[in-house]
Amino acid sequence: MEKRILFISSFAESFLITALAKTLENGGYEVVFSQPHPKEIAEMKNRPSISLLYLDNDATAYVSTLEYYAERLSHQTIDDPVYFFLIGNTVELDIAYRSLPKSLISAVFKRPVNTTDLITQLDLISTGYNYEAELPGVIKPNAGGPEDSSKKKILLVDDDSALLRSMQTLLGNKYNVYITNSGMNTITFLKNHTVDLILLDYEMPILSGQEVFRILKSEQATMNIPVIFLTSKDDKNIVKKVLELKPANYLLKPVSPAVLNQTLDEFFKEQEKEAERKKKQAEADQYLEELESADE
Repeated sequence: MEKRILFISSFAESFLITALAKTLENGGYEVVFSQPHPKEIAEMKNRPSISLLYLDNDATAYVSTLEYYAERLSHQTIDDPVYFFLIGNTVELDIAYRSLPKSLISAVFKRPVNTTDLITQLDLISTGYNYEAELPGVIKPNAGGPEDSSKKKILLVDDDSALLRSMQTLLGNKYNVYITNSGMNTITFLKNHTVDLILLDYEMPILSGQEVFRILKSEQATMNIPVIFLTSKDDKNIVKKVLELKPANYLLKPVSPAVLNQTLDEFFKEQEKEAERKKKQAEADQYLEELESADE
C-alpha cells in the first residue's frame, strides 16, 4: 500500500496541524489535506486508503464526516479498503463515538499525540502488510521461505502474534501458511492471493471475525473459501452465533497441536472426497447425455 494519508482538519494551517503533518512527512508519508466535508472527500480522485481525522474544540462540527466514514467502513469491500485514524481529547472522542463506533476505527490517539506510536500504527498498515515483507502483518509461507505448490494454502488470522507464530511453526512443514493479524489486512491480502482454508479468530478488535466472514462471503472472489473459526469463549451464546454463520468448523482456543492437526486432516480429506464425488457425478451425467444422444 502507498504511504499516503488523507489528513482531515478544519485548521490545516494551524501550528499543531502543520507540525504533525511535517512529522508524518518525515516518516515517509505523503499528506493530502481535506476539510471535513463528506462530499469533497467522496469525490476526491486518487483518495488515500488511510484517513486521519483531527478533532479540535467542537467535535459536533465533524458529525457529518464521522457518519460518512461509519457508512464507508461498514460497507467497505476488498477492492476499496478503508483505514480510519482518529485524534482528539477524551470529551471529543466520546462525542465522536456516537456517530462512528469505535469498533470500526483502526486506531485512536488522545492529544497530545505520541507521534512515535502514531507512525508505528501507520507503518503496520502501510508497510507491515506488504506481502513481500517478512514482518509483521502478512508473513509469507515458512516465515518467508519458498512456497511449495504441492501443499495446501492456509491463512491464519488472529491479533495474537505469539499464537500466530506458534501455529505457523506447527503447521509450516505440512502446509503453505500465511498469517495476518487483523481483519482489514486479511481482506486486503485476499484481494491478491488465494488460499484453500482460513483459520479466523472470532473475537478480533476493530473488524471482528464475524464482520470479516460476512465481507468475504459477499465477494465473488472469496465467497467459496472455507473458514474455520477460532474462539476462546466456550460460551453457549458465542458458539451459537458462530454456528449461525455456517463456517466449515470451529475450534476453541487454546487449540492443542493434536486437535488442530486432526481437524485440518479431516477437513482436507473430506474436501477431497467431496471433489471426487462431484467428479464421478459429472462423469455419470456426461455418460447419460451421450447415451441419450446416441438413442436419438
